[in-house]
Amino acid sequence: MRLLIERNKVDTAIPYQILATPAPGITSRLFKMDRWCKAVFAIVVDTMALAETVVCEVWEDLVNTGATAAAIGGAAPTATATITANINATIISITVGVVLVGDTVTINGVVFTAAAAPDHANQVFDQVSGVAATIATDLAACINAAASQALLTAASGGAGITVADDLAAVLTLTITEAGEYTLTVVSSNAARLAIATVQALALLEVEDTALSAADSWVAINLVGAATIHAAVVLVRGDSRYEPNAQHVAATDTDS
Repeated sequence: MRLLIERNKVDTAIPYQILATPAPGITSRLFKMDRWCKAVFAIVVDTMALAETVVCEVWEDLVNTGATAAAIGGAAPTATATITANINATIISITVGVVLVGDTVTINGVVFTAAAAPDHANQVFDQVSGVAATIATDLAACINAAASQALLTAASGGAGITVADDLAAVLTLTITEAGEYTLTVVSSNAARLAIATVQALALLEVEDTALSAADSWVAINLVGAATIHAAVVLVRGDSRYEPNAQHVAATDTDS
């Protein structure tokens, strides 16, 4: 049986960096598709505030210069995805302020409501202390309550959601099985319950049939706010020729 690294070519398309460049954003170097039938870009972004987006497009060029690189599909890109903050993310934070009675935070459709007294079995958390860190700790306990976890697991397709409390009014929610399940979190008040994306994943796959020529070169282009960070890994597969060799600085296998 051949190893995955013998059947696929894995490359760093964009190393982890801030998206400080305005449109047309950051574009990776070009990768030749002459030996491959398929390519998938795995895009990981972080530090996304409410309503921020990252637009991801696969670009193509017939030569390895980049001078004529353009989105596949031209003015109407066909290999594109938009990552939106707090929607279908992997890790999301909640920064808790002085929450008022009736304020809510909704996690994958499950609503948690602030009240003057806690009722964790019914997704109600305590805000009476007026102290942000204390409110956050009670919200974490409410999310972690057995009844809440049952609802969240059902709403998340069977995935679990863990909650980390930094004891300084910031909660971090993480979905299990990243890439298979996701988190969507909304609050009723962006100031008192501020939601931000800590990590989100997007996958963009193209086949050689979408390219202008079998020996085209492909790249990934990202456009997002100057505070967002991103990294991209490219995997090319379905080799046209054998054998395939993976040339890297170091490797190890356990088989």
